[in-house]
Amino acid sequence: MSTARAAYMLHFLDLTVTCGEVAMRPIACFAVAICSVLGLVAASALARDVYVDNVAGDDVLDGSLPTNISPGIGPYHTITRALRAAGPGDRVILANTGQPYRESVSLVGSRHSGSPTGPFTIEGNGAVLDGTAAVPPEAWQWFRGDVFRFQPPKKQFQQLFLDGAPAVRHPAGAQDGVAALLEPKEWAETGGWIYFRVEKGKMPQEYALNYSIWPVAITLYKVEGVAINNLTVQGYRIDGLNLNDATGPVVLSGVTSRTNGRSGIAVVGASEADLQSCTLENNGQCQLLLEGYAECNLSHCEVSDASSPKWKIHNGAKLLIDGQPAR
Repeated sequence: MSTARAAYMLHFLDLTVTCGEVAMRPIACFAVAICSVLGLVAASALARDVYVDNVAGDDVLDGSLPTNISPGIGPYHTITRALRAAGPGDRVILANTGQPYRESVSLVGSRHSGSPTGPFTIEGNGAVLDGTAAVPPEAWQWFRGDVFRFQPPKKQFQQLFLDGAPAVRHPAGAQDGVAALLEPKEWAETGGWIYFRVEKGKMPQEYALNYSIWPVAITLYKVEGVAINNLTVQGYRIDGLNLNDATGPVVLSGVTSRTNGRSGIAVVGASEADLQSCTLENNGQCQLLLEGYAECNLSHCEVSDASSPKWKIHNGAKLLIDGQPAR
């Protein structure tokens, strides 16, 4: 058992009762503490590692090992399937296959919360969750000159990617004037349509263009004691991660959330979040959104304001930077 996991166990147990408070002799108090810790160590065997591999995995396997070594044994193919199998204090371990995971998942309630043995954990290992899909070739309509357009099913907070990277967005005005504003390979959104200007003599179907289809990469709802490590989320229509009444606090370490339609991370309700060495960049409305009674602490994070404000704070939410109130 790791030192961090042991520390979590002691924190969860909160062994603060003194010998005087329970009228015990010192040796009896020591015995109680030892028995409690040994009980937690024994209980840690109940926490499981659940493996996911979006290339070699299969959702008919059992998720118990990172490789498929025998029939029925090996990693799941999707995070969704892993979360259905996981329980309190488990670790969901993602393989970084070089191919993005294209899912929208939710952690909900006690099943996806920490336990006396440790936090419920998603180990990303540098994997990417991507919320986009290719624009259907038949969706494009000619608009004017070299400008084409298509209408996505979900219109709010859209994003457009070119060759796997954010395409250059122009803050277009009126629909009729958008054609004159765009340079080749630029896009704009207005009136529920996405407009894209091609290079001379080309068609939009000749470009690798993706748009946002999933709303949120990871939603955490009424969970307690969750850790998400070393993961990138990008291209989601609303938020990269959305914490709603998630406490404990939820610890995000080495998480990058970029190019999502509304915010990189939204911390709302009564959520408590601790962001450590995270990167938030190129998100649509703001990088970090705080609402309600939420409290969020940033430590060694990179938060860019190149595309939108670093953060928006509403309704009395509290932002700390290295434990001190943000100015």
